[in-house]
This record gives sequence, C-alpha cells and structure tokens, in this order.
Amino acid sequence: MELNPEIIGGEIIALDASPSTTELAPISTRKALAYSSGNVGAGIFFALNNFFLPLLLGNLGASVVLSNLLSSTHSFEGSIIQPIVGASSDRTWTRLGRRLPFVAWFMPITVLFLILTPLFSQLHVLLPGLSPTLALVAVSISIFIFSLAFNIAYDPYLALLADITPIKQRGTVNGIFQAVGAIGQVVFLLIALVLVATIGVGSLFLISAVLLALTFLPTLLGIRERKELVGVTTHRRYTLRDYWNGLRSDPQVLLFFASQFFLWFGINTISVTLTRYAKDGLHFSEGIVFLLPLILLLFSALPVWPPGVLSDRVGLKTIFVFGVACMTAAALLAIVIKDFVPLCFVLALAGIGNAAQTATSYPLLTRIVFADQMGLYTGLNSTITSIAVPLTGVISGLLIDQLGFVALFPYVAAMFILSLLPLIPLSIERSKAVQAMRAATPTASVSATE
Repeated sequence: MELNPEIIGGEIIALDASPSTTELAPISTRKALAYSSGNVGAGIFFALNNFFLPLLLGNLGASVVLSNLLSSTHSFEGSIIQPIVGASSDRTWTRLGRRLPFVAWFMPITVLFLILTPLFSQLHVLLPGLSPTLALVAVSISIFIFSLAFNIAYDPYLALLADITPIKQRGTVNGIFQAVGAIGQVVFLLIALVLVATIGVGSLFLISAVLLALTFLPTLLGIRERKELVGVTTHRRYTLRDYWNGLRSDPQVLLFFASQFFLWFGINTISVTLTRYAKDGLHFSEGIVFLLPLILLLFSALPVWPPGVLSDRVGLKTIFVFGVACMTAAALLAIVIKDFVPLCFVLALAGIGNAAQTATSYPLLTRIVFADQMGLYTGLNSTITSIAVPLTGVISGLLIDQLGFVALFPYVAAMFILSLLPLIPLSIERSKAVQAMRAATPTASVSATE
C-alpha cells in the first residue's frame, strides 16, 4: 500500500507498508545497560563541569559570569553546530553504525583536553614569568574544545535511544539511562569529597577523563545499530531553511522546545550556582557546601528509573509535568528556607522532580517527531539548550552581582513556571509523527499515551 509522501521539516517523508515500518522488538536489560553505560561517564563529565570546574576557574581569577559560561556544558556555538551534527548522524552509515561513529571520533578529543586542562592551569607555575591570565586563557580554550567535542559525540549518542528501542519501552530504557548517569555524578562527587583535599581539583580532571573513556567502551562494543530505521524516508541534505522548517513544522514540537528553553534557564542556574550560593550566600562551611549537591544528585538518581517505568503506563507528559511542578515548588520553598536541614528536604523534592522530568523529557521528544529525523531534532533540542544555558549564565550572573543571592530562587522559580505553560496545550496525539504513523498502519495499534 502506497501513501502520498509528506514534507516534514524540509525532508520528503515516504511512508509505506514495508518491513521497516514495523515496531522494534523490546531490547534486553543487558543491551539497555550496554547502551546506558556511556551515560555513567557523561554524568561524571557533568558533575565535573557543574561543581568543580568553577573552583578551578575561581583559582585563576575568573569572574562569576565567565565561570558560569565555561562551567555550562552547552554554549552558543552549539546552536549552529549541534543541528548539523544531528542531521549528519541521520545520514551517516559506517561499519560502526549511524550514531556511534560520532562517539568513537569525538570522545577521545574530549578525553585529551580534559587531561590537558589542569596542566594548562599550571602554566604560570611551570613557566615562571608567565602571567596567570595566560593560564586562564589556555584553560578557557581547552574547556571550549572539550565541551564542543563532548556535545558533538553526545547528541548522536542520545539519538541512538530511539533507533534501538520500541516506543513503549523508551520510558523504561531512558529511566535506566538517566539513573546510571545520575549515579555516575553521585559516585564522582563522593570520590571528589574524599580526595579533593589531598590531590587537588586538577587531578579530578584526570580521573574523569579515564572514567569517561572506560564507560563508553561497553556502548561502542555492545551496541549494533540497524541500517534501516523504523519509518522509511528519502534523505537529502538539510539547508538552513530546512532547520527552520523543522523547528516550526509541527506546533507540538514547538511547544516542547519552548518548555525546554525555560526549563534549562532554571536547571542550569541551579547547577552552576548551588555551591556558590551555599558558601557565599548562606555562609555554610565547605563540608556542608558539598553535601547540598550530593543530596540533589542522590534524589535525582535513586528515583529516576520508577518514573520512566510509570510513564510507560500513565503517560510521558503526565510524569514530565509532575517533575517540573515538583521543581517549581522546591524553588518557591527555597526562597524562604535558609537553614541546612529543611533546605535538604527542599533539594530532595527538587531531585525527585528532576528525576521525573529527566526520565521523560527525551522519550517525549521521540514520540512527537519522525524516527528517521531523531538526529535532526536532537540537534535542534541542543540548539535550544545551547542558547538557553549561556544566556541564563549571563543573566543569573548579572542578577547575583547586582542584587545578591537573594535573587537566585525567585529567578529559578519564574523560569520553571514559564516552562510549565507550553506543556498545557502540548498533545502527543496531535503530533504529525503519530498521525502519519497511524495513517501508514491503520490496522496497527499505535499508542500515543499522553
């Protein structure tokens, strides 16, 4: 049975009743763990950036705004590069597969510059007479390179989830994926708390580089990609107009991206300022300061798998909204709560909310876009993040410089509230991807659980 082709996001989508339109078979727990293994290293990378990179930059005299920008794992150049990378991964095919070549090519670059960064920070010590400013410049360039290389590898790695898992299992697999990533952050933070006083912050970069390399090996060795994706398409090269059309072609996708934009305004602000808020705003001791992100990470890691499983039963959107609502409530409570013990409960609530939204965010995107365009839309998702993250780093940094840390949580709460608004009208059922899938397989049961 042939159907009329539909143009989505500047690409001709030719839907037919060929075998490639059939649903994937569920993947085993072993394969899910092999895929998720790399996210342990990614979690370590995120923890290093969010909690320890600011310390290294502070030692070199970096300003708050510069520290916020460099400590964010996404930057403005990603708004251009990431969609290109994502679309390229849709078209790429080598003996390693479609998405994995980007991991194999760019993760080694990330590892190399993670190792070089602490060495660059000591240039003025190793070469007496050099200005510490030159060390800061060298470190900044190194951070830029390893952040860019990591994101080029990580977006196709994320897109791989939709390639290897059936629709009904994506919440569960993503729950495992996000859980091990959060566990990686927790374990690395515990290691750092024990060792940072004796080995110094710089050595943590070396540890993270080794762990990043080791944890991606099971993914590279244990996952075999399918050459044919579910949902047949005739590919052509994307133009800038295609990227724009892809962004606005479906109102449901646009609503999702609008929510993500404001959500990352809030998430990134907390990530890069929590330890500084505790130390400079609440004047907690250093030991207590590092307990706060540990609590947040623990409650982001431990409950992340159940929301993923639950979302397969009650709906991705429902769990996603629940998560963002919990984070909003926590931010509002943190405006008035300043004591350590009650603040721990607030951070636990925020962690539970973060676990719920993390477990469902990317699977929700996979439901409302075409399977063979996951690379493109993963790249566009990174475009949104790459604009939001550095922008909020500047805005929150300037607010804190002008008003003090009293402005932190009102700002974060406002961003979370704004992220909830686009979710109200968002509907998986009305997405063009679900409608086209139902038209292509009228006798099949296509779940579009909200």
